[in-house]
Amino acid sequence: MGKNPRILMAIDGSDRSLAASAYIGKVLSKQAEVVLFHVMAEIPETFRDLNAESLAEKENFPLNVWKTQQEETIHEFTTTACDILTASGFPKKAISIKTQILKSGVARDILEESHQNYDALVLGRTGISKIEDISLGSVASKLVDVVAYAPIIVVGEDIKSKKVIIAIDGSEGSMKAVQCAGKLLDPFECEILLCHVIRPLYVPQMAAKKIFSSKHEADWIVSNKKKIIPVINAAKSGLKKLGFTAEHISVEFLTYQRSRAAAIAKAATKGGYGTIVLGRRGFTSLKDFRIGRVSRKILHFAYRAALWVVS
Repeated sequence: MGKNPRILMAIDGSDRSLAASAYIGKVLSKQAEVVLFHVMAEIPETFRDLNAESLAEKENFPLNVWKTQQEETIHEFTTTACDILTASGFPKKAISIKTQILKSGVARDILEESHQNYDALVLGRTGISKIEDISLGSVASKLVDVVAYAPIIVVGEDIKSKKVIIAIDGSEGSMKAVQCAGKLLDPFECEILLCHVIRPLYVPQMAAKKIFSSKHEADWIVSNKKKIIPVINAAKSGLKKLGFTAEHISVEFLTYQRSRAAAIAKAATKGGYGTIVLGRRGFTSLKDFRIGRVSRKILHFAYRAALWVVS
């Protein structure tokens, strides 16, 4: 990445948006440029549902007062978000604010903006917005499904940890995840765990009786490790070239795990990792799914962490 990374952060006035600002400040490289993007409604959502603009005019509802209040609130909110980012080390000149009148819908408008040469899209998972009727929580899952050309980062609760777990399965997607994390994360602040999950040969729910012996299982694990170690070494080498020291990179194999998603989520919780990074699709994902099955499951399992889905 020859230029500074350009980050689009969609904000909605909720506490989770502020948590996303704090998260960016903790883990992202301070070389990045951050655009705070807000989709502003001119009328309450209920009026659009009823197509009742003419009724609003007839009854003389104080829509101008409502709109002014929304503008004042988002101005206060973006000021707070900027203060959080500058306090964390981002230069003021690296932060900009962009507001847009609602056009096609919050999700569609964010999607359209994300096409404008950004290196990642960041948004809060959910939360009650102080900006009436505009809540990113209701559109996060939609955007995870459709933003397939840039990494999307969904931030959960207030995340304290700077520890990052990257799922490695040897696929092109997982290697892109490593590259993306290396380019966007702050190498002086973040610790990275490269994690590979090895599922057992025998799954009770799928077989009437056990076919593979303990030796088969042990040989299976050895074979998997032998195959993935060159990939992990390549990942470590790439991270080092991007500024991460060997002390900030570790490796873990999760063996005899029936579910990749559950294993990664559990490892993140147990190890105190605030961020999970994975490719949009691994080897086993079907092309018909816009988001891989493991990504989809982790989005629900690890709801407190920040999830990066890298295309």
